[in-house]
Amino acid sequence: MADEVTQRKIEHVNIALERDVSAPQRANWSDIQFVHQALPEVDLDTIDLSTTFLGHTLRYPIFMSSLTGGHPDVLNINRNLARAAEHYGLALGVGSQRAAILNPALAASYTVTRESAPNAFLIANIGAPQLIQQAGHTPFTLEQVQRAIQMIGANALAVHMNSLQEAAQPEGDRNAFGEAAALKQLVQQVERPVIAKETGAGVSREQALLLRSCGVSAIDVGGAGGSSMSAMEAARSESRGDERTMNIGLLYRDWGIPTPISLVEATTARLPLISTGGIRTGLDAARALSLGATLVGIGFPLLKAASQSYEKVCEVIESTVAQLKVAMQLSGAANLAQLREADIVVTGACREWLTLRGFEDDLKAMAQRRWRRIQQQV
Repeated sequence: MADEVTQRKIEHVNIALERDVSAPQRANWSDIQFVHQALPEVDLDTIDLSTTFLGHTLRYPIFMSSLTGGHPDVLNINRNLARAAEHYGLALGVGSQRAAILNPALAASYTVTRESAPNAFLIANIGAPQLIQQAGHTPFTLEQVQRAIQMIGANALAVHMNSLQEAAQPEGDRNAFGEAAALKQLVQQVERPVIAKETGAGVSREQALLLRSCGVSAIDVGGAGGSSMSAMEAARSESRGDERTMNIGLLYRDWGIPTPISLVEATTARLPLISTGGIRTGLDAARALSLGATLVGIGFPLLKAASQSYEKVCEVIESTVAQLKVAMQLSGAANLAQLREADIVVTGACREWLTLRGFEDDLKAMAQRRWRRIQQQV
């Protein structure tokens, strides 16, 4: 089992870097439009991007998404990411730590993050399917979960929800019955905040409320629009000649709730939100923050950069920050609190979905935030 998980880790990284595994954008970030401010009254050079997440102050609202670990060949990737997290004051998540829990010899590919980022906000990572009985293995014990946290001196623990990926995976864990109860129990047992993390299919309003009832401290909506784990598993199935599972992966490549929609739905839970899924520019980041995200998660662009060099990671971060600041200035926001009060108009497929789901009044309020403040003053 340990060797199987380790091999899967390096295959995921190689496929992500070598093939197009993005999810088709049926409802995307271009549906979210800012109302331009001709006289923004904001100095671009003094915009404040600092934010607080789970009691920790971060320099920028950027989360380096839970990407990899569990194979010796990815150690340098995690080192480059961690160095950047330390330098820029960002939050960083590691990939699933299942491999190192099963084989402690692989821990170095994870521990390198704390070694390279002694002061950064680090997020450990385990899977919800590993919290319950599966056909091929017993649930993780509390001691094993705690080992994942201790492995990187984590400030928080992410529990990733990846039912779609497991269904499309040749050796996937198919059972999802009992995950909510197991998550609730885990939250009560661990001493770190727990973040519920989707992996590319999004979180609906009802599921966000369920997660809140489980006691999680934050939600990473992990919406559709970025890398598709279903497509990634289809590529793995193809290499094994597993046509049936490959077809499942291809069929469900665009399954899920697009990230902008998921953000609006998940705000119902009134928890800190991480917007992961298809963030490719600073403008995308601004849109996510204006919809209610506390942090924006960036995955593939940073994975690609980290596979090349630390300097490339820095380039991605600095470019994203510069683009984000322009969006903020043009919307009249000198800080993130003001960005969340900027006028945004939701159009296209996002509007159609959210209207049918009962969010029409919320959409109107987002488009008239400034006007309503003016009316209140008058």
